[in-house]
Amino acid sequence: MAEALRIKTRAAKTYDYRSVDISEYAVGFTPDEEQYERDLARVLKRYGTKQEAQIVEYGDTVTLTCVSELPRYNKTGLPVIVGKGLFGKDIEDALVGMRNGETKTALVDEKPVEITVSRIVHTVLPELTDENVASFGMEGISTVRELRRSLIKKQVEGFVLEDENADMASAFIWQEVARNSVIERDPEEYAHILKKAERKIGDFAAEQTEGMDHDSLVNIFVSELDLAAIGADMMEKDGTCLTVEDYNSYIDKLCEAYPDRRREDIAADHTVLDYAIENFANYLAGAIDRYVADCFKELLTKGI
Repeated sequence: MAEALRIKTRAAKTYDYRSVDISEYAVGFTPDEEQYERDLARVLKRYGTKQEAQIVEYGDTVTLTCVSELPRYNKTGLPVIVGKGLFGKDIEDALVGMRNGETKTALVDEKPVEITVSRIVHTVLPELTDENVASFGMEGISTVRELRRSLIKKQVEGFVLEDENADMASAFIWQEVARNSVIERDPEEYAHILKKAERKIGDFAAEQTEGMDHDSLVNIFVSELDLAAIGADMMEKDGTCLTVEDYNSYIDKLCEAYPDRRREDIAADHTVLDYAIENFANYLAGAIDRYVADCFKELLTKGI
């Protein structure tokens, strides 16, 4: 069994990050109704009824026989979803309105492509009703309103990735957890962090520290140690751990990235303690970010 990495600094009392109210940060989102209609159409099509058709429409799946000197367009029994653009927009546009069995010639890169439609399958979309939505068997979704809310939540997921407020909410939670938890710092680890802080602060450009005094900058590094203790405790409760093997693999990758440097020098710059603190803290940060995303999805879709 791989040897686990641990730090001596420990969390005597952990403030639950899920108790932090971040509702004031969940603002500024407006559903994209056009995107919603596209997403809804995809869902309805998934549960639609397939039937043979005689005239090609956008969204139909057609089977083609293509004859051309261009290899890509010289195929038999080729299935194409009209309007997806995967087979070429010009070709797919030319298919619309063609009848089953009809042949047409189109130009691609100034080369003729003879297209014959051998089959047309049309999807009849189900009516958007609570009864039909319930019949789809989608987990947690049994009404039209619940389906809409689910699709809008997916938009919120993308919004959260780009929104500064979500980052601010995560930072606020991070501060609250650090401020309200009780951490028993190991003296050696604390001294290590202080030395690292002084070294890193000296490397910062002036614009990176504008408006921050020296003590505030040091506290950023110290809080990482405190939050690492919480992350380590959380990781243990989740039944996972960091190992010496993980650290060695990390150093291996750095050696590959910097082949001119000796392994000993790289390991001296990236100590096992630094690695443990960073990854334990990141474990907590990941949990906080997921919590923020879930909160934003609930708060920004309330009433939809």
